[in-house]
Amino acid sequence: MAAVTAAAPPAVAGSNGQQIAFNYSGPAYGFVYLEGYNQSGDWVYSPSIPLDSSGYGQLYGWWWRGFVTVNFYHSNGTWARGSTCNVPIDQWGDWTYC
Repeated sequence: MAAVTAAAPPAVAGSNGQQIAFNYSGPAYGFVYLEGYNQSGDWVYSPSIPLDSSGYGQLYGWWWRGFVTVNFYHSNGTWARGSTCNVPIDQWGDWTYC
């Protein structure tokens, strides 16, 4: 994975990007990496996001917008699958589920 870029300051609640959670869609005890644009329009790479036994995980304090690449990995580090998630710039809440 590429080097991690620091997250920019948070967006005002739901107004310039969203935080991302994985709605029980990943491999149990695996992890996820994201890459895409943050609320400032900078291309960033997330740190490793751990998933629990049901495949749920979330990343606090990182705000995304537009199409984000999502790569899921098994706990042993092998790639499970990839997808994209279209993250709205604004919505009522602060979270988008991918």
